[in-house]
Amino acid sequence: MNDTMTENAFSLKNDDFYGFIHGLVGQQIVDILKFQSITSTQSLIRNPNIFEIFNMKCSEPSFLLIREKSCLQLDDGQFIIKIGLMNNLNYLLDLLKQQQQKKIMESIYIEAYTSLSFDFINKYPLLKRLILWFQQLGNNGGGKLTYEFIGLNLPGSLSSVTMLNTLISKSNAKISEAEFRFDQLQKHFDDHNLQYAFGSEDATSIIKKIKYDSTTNTFNGFPTPLDRGVPIKEYYRTDSFDKLKLWFDSNDKASLLNVHMIQPVPSTNQSIIPSPFLLSAYGIDNTATANDILQRWWYIFNQCLQRNIRIIGFSTDADAKYVRAMRLMSGFFGSLPNFQIHQHPQAFQIKTTSHWPWFYLREQQLLLFFQDATHLVTKWRNRLLSSAAELRLGNQFISINHLYDIIHNETYTKLDHGLTKSDINPKDRQNFSSCLKLTSPDLFKILNDNNGTQGTLIYLQMLKMIVVAYIDKKTTIAELLLVKQKQLPPHVLHVHTFSSQACESIFRNTRALSGIYSTIINFTVRDFLRRAQRLSLLNDITFKQLNDNPVNNFVFPVHHKHRKDRQSSFTQSQRDIDQIDIERIITDAYREAVDMLDRLEILNLLKEKRALGLNLLSEYVFKQLNSNSKMYDYSSQLSNIDDEEFEFELVDDNDDDDERADDLNMDDGNNDSTSSNDDHIDDDDEQDDTQNLINTTKDDYVGIKIFNTIQTHIEHSCFEVTINDDMKYMHKQTACWLLTGEKK
Repeated sequence: MNDTMTENAFSLKNDDFYGFIHGLVGQQIVDILKFQSITSTQSLIRNPNIFEIFNMKCSEPSFLLIREKSCLQLDDGQFIIKIGLMNNLNYLLDLLKQQQQKKIMESIYIEAYTSLSFDFINKYPLLKRLILWFQQLGNNGGGKLTYEFIGLNLPGSLSSVTMLNTLISKSNAKISEAEFRFDQLQKHFDDHNLQYAFGSEDATSIIKKIKYDSTTNTFNGFPTPLDRGVPIKEYYRTDSFDKLKLWFDSNDKASLLNVHMIQPVPSTNQSIIPSPFLLSAYGIDNTATANDILQRWWYIFNQCLQRNIRIIGFSTDADAKYVRAMRLMSGFFGSLPNFQIHQHPQAFQIKTTSHWPWFYLREQQLLLFFQDATHLVTKWRNRLLSSAAELRLGNQFISINHLYDIIHNETYTKLDHGLTKSDINPKDRQNFSSCLKLTSPDLFKILNDNNGTQGTLIYLQMLKMIVVAYIDKKTTIAELLLVKQKQLPPHVLHVHTFSSQACESIFRNTRALSGIYSTIINFTVRDFLRRAQRLSLLNDITFKQLNDNPVNNFVFPVHHKHRKDRQSSFTQSQRDIDQIDIERIITDAYREAVDMLDRLEILNLLKEKRALGLNLLSEYVFKQLNSNSKMYDYSSQLSNIDDEEFEFELVDDNDDDDERADDLNMDDGNNDSTSSNDDHIDDDDEQDDTQNLINTTKDDYVGIKIFNTIQTHIEHSCFEVTINDDMKYMHKQTACWLLTGEKK
């Protein structure tokens, strides 16, 4: 029987249905079904007892003929179904039920819930219709509307959205602008038995807009000031409308959002790589210096170390200021004379058994640094596609025209090289998938066979090496050395996670949380903080479920392409690593490089410069870099920053983020009653209030959060302002709206 027909059994009708049944159980069952006008699978499942008709009294010749073939008549006149037919029917029904159950369950991982059987679902038609509806949604289902839909159709099964928002706002996952969540990070690591981690930092463009956060009584969206590189928490807090107006007039809005992510390294008994942890997020204006970055990393390292979390290193997209900070801290042709960071007690000590002229780092390293490999790969590709850059390698040109010629050459088809025009489109600067296509063996073979394309071939081969070294689930020399010398455990060798892709991931996921009625996919600082809080909770729940026994746990749908993304592929033991010969790896790599350059006349030039040979070349490169690229920073010694220096007195605020609670406790703007605490305003307060003057021709404020009176416990959410000589209360978000002169 055709497997495809079996899977499509529920769509068969009439002759197709009868042909399917005949192929499974023979003609006799088909005749019985035809006699009863059962023409489809659905009809058969609804009426499975097709032999019941034989107990009826009927003298129709066709009926008597079918009954005679299908039954045995006993001496007392009763009829019993032949055992072969009964077995055939049971086999048919079991098969159809299995197919039905498979179709219902396959998209929602229902196999994990053995108690939710086919029979159970059939007893509850509403549940069955819901499951079928979800099946039709496929990967496009989900979100708030789906959650509310289930809650409405299965009363009492789910908590209300309002209740969920309240629980989220009161959870420990609350994220405030510029707050470093070290205590939550410590709890996260303790709960999951984690110790090592890798930090990353990145920024993304945002909607330039100021919003009020009622839970912290602060304004989000201004560039956060830095104190020794660390953002000052709750800096933009005021109860003066004039001060807010001054901030609007004198400060630009933050154009970028800066985030810090911590990627935990799985422990030895974990098969799933933990989700990244959002440490902090805040608005910036891109004026921070390399020294600010350096001090910020130092602060993060020390705060984590105090909580028994060892930060192994940091990764960024390696803009110039980040590269400078990395070089200064690692001593890679850079130096901090006034702060010997490598003398820290926690510094790694790389012990070399012999002189390694190719090893340019200090033997003592407190932290390791990585440029984000995905950014590096796409930049490498973009340089090839650039019309302004002219690249040469020895006597060979490196040109995008070589790839154009291959695509347009009628000798080759897409089957030969796998490329399309979009893969070499210079406007698509973040096309990582095209980088993988440009490093395919098929393309390398064509370039190797053509004349004059050796430069482009080697350029793309180097691109392939970057992918293999940093993006594939392999390891690098730096970690191998530390693990080989037992300064780090073997399970830290997850180099592909040591990148700033954790930052890119949370940017993508946060943008994906835009509502279905919104065409705006970007976010403000405030939007990001709210959405990231939900993502953090979801990631934590998902990681717990993946690491625990799957019985009676939630099962989350995952696209088939990403099911293995978080699985740890590390299988090397300490014994395997001990047997790795680092010097041999370097020597083999050098020999491979020499073979690649054999036809480019570069080797002759190296001979002339007396730089041919691993040791000679390494010493020559070191001298060139040391004389031309050395950098110094004579800043004073980095200091440990005390948390208390960055904390202001918190205001007790239990309001919901969306401020609906404020609305319920405010009177309408046309109410002439006075506030209950007006009598307590002193002369200084009155003098300050007279400065908050607003003149308008408007007489009423319906639909605008301007009130005559408010309740005492929400006074902090409003400004006292004078409008047309009358004292009013203006909600702080309304003040932001009023002072925003343009739509951003």
